[in-house]
Amino acid sequence: MTTVLRTLLIILLVLAGCGGSAPPPGRRGVQLFLNWFPEHEHGGYFAALAGHDYRDAGLDVHILPGGPQAPVAARVAKGEVEFGILNADDVLVARAAGVPIVALLAPIQTSPVCIMVHRSSGIEKLADLRDLTLAISVAGAHYQYLQRHVPLTGVTIVPYGGSIAEFLTNKRYAQQAYVISEPILATAQGADPNCLLIADIGFNPYTSMLVTSESLLRTQPDLVRRMTLASAAGWRRYTEDGGPAHARIIEVNPEIGMRTLDRGREALLPLVLTDDARAKGVGTMSKDRWDTLQKQLVEAGSLSTPIDVSAAFVPPPSP
Repeated sequence: MTTVLRTLLIILLVLAGCGGSAPPPGRRGVQLFLNWFPEHEHGGYFAALAGHDYRDAGLDVHILPGGPQAPVAARVAKGEVEFGILNADDVLVARAAGVPIVALLAPIQTSPVCIMVHRSSGIEKLADLRDLTLAISVAGAHYQYLQRHVPLTGVTIVPYGGSIAEFLTNKRYAQQAYVISEPILATAQGADPNCLLIADIGFNPYTSMLVTSESLLRTQPDLVRRMTLASAAGWRRYTEDGGPAHARIIEVNPEIGMRTLDRGREALLPLVLTDDARAKGVGTMSKDRWDTLQKQLVEAGSLSTPIDVSAAFVPPPSP
């Protein structure tokens, strides 16, 4: 599928989701706006759809595909959609800019952001990065953090363009990636990547978080609670069986392919089922981690001043 056709498909899907069709009797219609094209990083939400967790909670959920620069925070804050998907650093940056959104669920506990290197390079940890070219988004807080904690001796920084083409042909080339995505694509094309998680040196924002607006949380707390509980149930379901969710994802993003989804889920499971998640439940959050993230964002220059992190999230309710 060409980029143009894919873009048209996404637009049509979004328009279909916004079409205003009435929900089934007795069920509340809501929209969930993704921060990217539907993939395994959203698997639990599609599992909640496929496994009827949303239906059983009295909800008729329409999942709207996102993409590059998807305006999730703005649309959620304005009430154009009831719920969205964002990462924790995006939540804090948005709130610092006066955008009143709140995080409800943190399914991916360990950030999948990594630096992908060739295994033949001998680089086994981030501190070993040297004498190569690194493609990375310098505006990202992960780069600012990496730069402050790793020497990067002899490393030439170039813009990250979203492709693995140069990586496949240049053994002295490294790039930012999601451990659940680009390494799988590179392996499928004959490369032997080694993935070094940024989380391993301490920068670890919650990922693929369910968010809503302060207004909806205040005026319709029961709706927010039902959506949060059903989404958490979907993520638990996804850790047990990805098949039904992947079938739903393929319906709206056929370009990704079932093999990629299955391999991506395998890489994702350890990031979801951390010790905290096993002890406290999938999607759990702690103020300590939010406080740590805020300090890192201030240090990186992504936040000019600290904000009240206790207002940025609501601990997931017990089932």
